[in-house]
Amino acid sequence: MAEIRLQNEIKRILENEILPDISIPELRGIKVYKHDIPLTTEFEGDEEDTYFPCCIVKTCGGEIEKASDPQKTTVEIVIAIKDESENMSGHETLMIVIQRIRDYFLKHVGIRGEFRMKFPLKWNISDAFTTPYFIGNVVTVWELDAMRFDDPLGFL
Repeated sequence: MAEIRLQNEIKRILENEILPDISIPELRGIKVYKHDIPLTTEFEGDEEDTYFPCCIVKTCGGEIEKASDPQKTTVEIVIAIKDESENMSGHETLMIVIQRIRDYFLKHVGIRGEFRMKFPLKWNISDAFTTPYFIGNVVTVWELDAMRFDDPLGFL
């Protein structure tokens, strides 16, 4: 399914091309998840902090205007960082990650010749009080080729 391939490709790009060389201590060991943070049944100590910092790649929905048109699929990349420093610089670290993601996709508007990013590219920082966690996102819309109706195996 194209949407799953797109989500997997964006996860791979984050893990291998965008995030590895950021040298900010708060981002050391940043993880990338698909759709959500893994479910856990253990609630001891700071267990929830093992998931931070992280990026979560979410396929949010799509739209097909006509049967022959390409599908437009929205993918949100949620960025969550924990920063307990006195100067509360977590928002700056968050902005650096957002900028890296944004700059990458402005330069690479296509993925593997299969997915094409459409504009506008949007980003946001949550204004909710979540200290010491800082949360933001990058929202992208991708065009996926229409499925051929003469290919019944494509539906399986």
